[in-house]
Amino acid sequence: MKFGLFYLFSDFGDIPQDQIFNEVLEEIEYGEELGFESVWLPEHHFAIYGMLGNPLTMAAAISQRTHHMKIGTAIMVLPFQHPLRVAEDAALVDSLSGGRLMLGVGRGYQPPEFKGFGVSQEDSREMFEESFEIIRRALTGEKFAFDGKYWQIQEPTEIFPKPMQKQMPYYMAAISPASYELAAKHGISLLRSPQFTNLDIVAEAFGGYRDMMRDNGFDADAIDQPYSVRTFVAPSDEEAKAEAKHVVWFYHLLATLLPGAPGVTAPKSGYENYPRDPSMLSQITTDDVWERGTAFGSPERVVTQMKRFMHEAGATSFMHQMRIGGLEHKKVMRSMELFAKHVMPALREEEAKMKSTKAAV
Repeated sequence: MKFGLFYLFSDFGDIPQDQIFNEVLEEIEYGEELGFESVWLPEHHFAIYGMLGNPLTMAAAISQRTHHMKIGTAIMVLPFQHPLRVAEDAALVDSLSGGRLMLGVGRGYQPPEFKGFGVSQEDSREMFEESFEIIRRALTGEKFAFDGKYWQIQEPTEIFPKPMQKQMPYYMAAISPASYELAAKHGISLLRSPQFTNLDIVAEAFGGYRDMMRDNGFDADAIDQPYSVRTFVAPSDEEAKAEAKHVVWFYHLLATLLPGAPGVTAPKSGYENYPRDPSMLSQITTDDVWERGTAFGSPERVVTQMKRFMHEAGATSFMHQMRIGGLEHKKVMRSMELFAKHVMPALREEEAKMKSTKAAV
């Protein structure tokens, strides 16, 4: 059982932005003390939905504030930058951290980001595949040339510094069926979340990915498979539910950024598993987020919700997004403490029971 933290760096915008980053760094340091084993950082642009343009820059800072916690990107959007630059930055973070980097990659999904960089979203899948091939080769220490459709390396080139890890752990964000196929083709771990769909659909898609991994000679259950959950623990259900408004804000903002949102042109193909009508997210209420897709509540209620993710989605590795919207720093810190004290032990006990039952069958 693994527990990590996930930071989207979204905020109401009513506190200074430097305060956000300083508070997050304090939370991450405290998280390591409490027993959280990883922290995950996503790349987003041009909106307060996510104010971290380069996760590897923040990862370098975190590497100097922590000692054992693994540092993951969730994810680097590969079409937006040269793959050799990504590989160089990743290698530097891996060296600074003593080999603690987990490199999550993806192709992006928000049309305003593609338009801001002048990149065709229709080409994102091809660009991802080409970029990922270059990054993987560069991070093995290979000296190579490359003649692709989108990137060319005109003479044999190698990157410096070299990463400490001989086998960089890769992760991939996947929503569409084609992305699941691509992850299975390369034997890459998935970053899952019931963000756009319900738990049943996420579980079904993961089952298909597990089968494709097996067909390609990989074992999906032998590698880390993180599952993202928006989490908030309070002394009582009533206090926790009062903070669910922050998740509602998150979904209402997301509704304006997805492919097909009002004024946001959807690509012709490649994003079929995203909501057909993103405006439906703008109708989400406090009761909706309280009942599904989150783990908000007293320690007892959060344990029950997390057990459901374990049993129905097969999740044993979690990324907990505990700082959401305008949640106050002191409440986030208390939530982390309550989670570590009450929820972690209960879930580890549940995992032991599940393993015992499986062994007996």
